[in-house]
Amino acid sequence: MRHFLTIALLVFSLPVFAQDSSGTVRFIQAGTIEYERKENLRNEFTGDGDFADEIRKNMPENKITWFNLYFSGNHSLFEPGRENPDNVRMWDAPGSTNIVYADRDTRRQVSQKQMWGSTLLLSDSLRTLHWRITADTRVIAGFECHRATTVIMDSVFVVVFYTDEILSPAGPESFGDLPGMILGMVIPKLHTSWYATKVVLGEPKQPMQPPKKGQKMGYTEMLSTLRDSFKDWGDWAKPMVMRIML
Repeated sequence: MRHFLTIALLVFSLPVFAQDSSGTVRFIQAGTIEYERKENLRNEFTGDGDFADEIRKNMPENKITWFNLYFSGNHSLFEPGRENPDNVRMWDAPGSTNIVYADRDTRRQVSQKQMWGSTLLLSDSLRTLHWRITADTRVIAGFECHRATTVIMDSVFVVVFYTDEILSPAGPESFGDLPGMILGMVIPKLHTSWYATKVVLGEPKQPMQPPKKGQKMGYTEMLSTLRDSFKDWGDWAKPMVMRIML
């Protein structure tokens, strides 16, 4: 009986690990992930008429930007990464340079948002997401990932792929709280996707500190402020607000 108890204690004190198809054991708690964010500009442009068609025909099909996610345990920092020289002549739409710090030990987040030269600082609790995990899988950046879906802001459908080989329950923007790291995400209504292109293991060299610059407000106040700011934007208003609030 004593031997059984000793073995049981050893088993339950061991860290959780994942094993890939080749039999290699992975136990990943810290690292840096680069995401490619792809926004389909032509599908997003909603103008009608000959002039709008001409604009749509001459604009780039996609805008690609890169973001880095630094993570260690339950702490993560998501921020813009290396620059894309193809974007020199493109304007940065509101919400396209979000910085998100998350502390899942305290269930708090601090996010910096840019809007027409103004800097907003969201400081609030992490939002609760109700995930539905499916049986579908795919490989992203060398990791087997499981598909999950959720809905935000009442009607915005979100599809993600997460891996349980990376234990940190984080992801791009403010998404997370799955049994592992989100390596792929698609928001069809915004014609935008985020996919990991590489994962570097080990403690991040970048300090993970919450952003401090900006007008500080909570989630409800920021949402109200944005809706008021974009009230005269017609069909463009809702996507703008969605992107900033991600």
